[in-house]
Amino acid sequence: MKKASLMQRVAHTAFIVLIIVMLFLFFTTDLGLVDIHKTSIVVAVGVDVTEDGYDVTAQAAVPTPAQGGGTAAYTQVTGSGATVAEAVDDINAKTGFYPKLIFCNLVVLGESCAEHDLFTVLDYFYRNDYVPLTALVAMCRGAAEELLGQKPADGGMSSSAIQRAMSDELKNSAIASVINLKLLAQDAGSPSKTSFMPFIEFGRGASGGATTASSAGGSGKNSGGGGADKSGESAAEFTCKTTAAFSGGSFAGVLTEEQTFALNILRSDVRLAVVNTEFDGKDYTVGLKNNSGSADIAVEDGVPVLKLKYRALANVQSSESRPAAEGSANSHLVADGVLKAVADTIEQRMNSLVDFCTQNGCDLVGAERMLCQRHYDDYLSLSGRVLDSMRVEYDINIESVR
Repeated sequence: MKKASLMQRVAHTAFIVLIIVMLFLFFTTDLGLVDIHKTSIVVAVGVDVTEDGYDVTAQAAVPTPAQGGGTAAYTQVTGSGATVAEAVDDINAKTGFYPKLIFCNLVVLGESCAEHDLFTVLDYFYRNDYVPLTALVAMCRGAAEELLGQKPADGGMSSSAIQRAMSDELKNSAIASVINLKLLAQDAGSPSKTSFMPFIEFGRGASGGATTASSAGGSGKNSGGGGADKSGESAAEFTCKTTAAFSGGSFAGVLTEEQTFALNILRSDVRLAVVNTEFDGKDYTVGLKNNSGSADIAVEDGVPVLKLKYRALANVQSSESRPAAEGSANSHLVADGVLKAVADTIEQRMNSLVDFCTQNGCDLVGAERMLCQRHYDDYLSLSGRVLDSMRVEYDINIESVR
């Protein structure tokens, strides 16, 4: 009985202590919860280089409580500093928010970053333990602050529209050269010492009363989704059809759409690509599926030989020569002349990509990397001279869908 009574007293005392602790936490720290009005989740960051250092623009989704009646779905604010980290701290000082970079899934570099070492600009994002290495990275024409301040047609965040322009669907169609922070560093750290990222541009679509979000600067004011409409302003349309290339961390140039296509069919798993070509004075739009592109390197008599190979099945999607409705049961078959024209077009695009690499010293095709992996002794003697001394062979075979 005494033992049971002792256990009851201990349980009673422990219960009282637990109640006291819970009350203490409730009245001092709100159980560790953060006020929803002081919380924002950064989903995209833009970086611009200035004369005094860096401007960092953060686009954040701000939770709005139902009882608050607020209409702002996001906010955008710009901080300045001598380093990217200092600019981020400036954002904290201006907003009073608790930015959560762990949810940042897009890093946009302004065109001014091309004049500086790529990984000096991105250093903060690799050092910060809370920035996911799966975040997409891209460069844009003009200022990143201006790009993120544009309003897309759906009225949402510009970062969401940009990510749709960099979707896996466009990557698998050989249109956009999508890459994240992790893969970017892997490419730059390889023997080829090259990397690439999408180059974002925006234009104006049809006028639809879209809102242009103005970013916060020195005043520290925020812009939200509930801004005033500008009825005469047309919505922004984002495209990522070209590619920014870097060699040794230095900006090498921007690939054209055709060069970007060639890079993607060699570096990505392309499911369905579309090529426009001309045969016998007529324009053809040809769809390519079962795509298989690869690059290899060999050494013949001391000369590196880059071998570019491509295979695909083709079907005509549109033609000026003869509509499908007027054709026979075999109208889906592609004529040999059209197949050759498509193969020639792809070879020209590959050759244009190789020319860009040799002229700019930017090994996007991975010749140095492959030589190091497969012919190390030759790599030791040819390192740094592979692009200038190599010969290129093309093996392109496109067949009609049966």
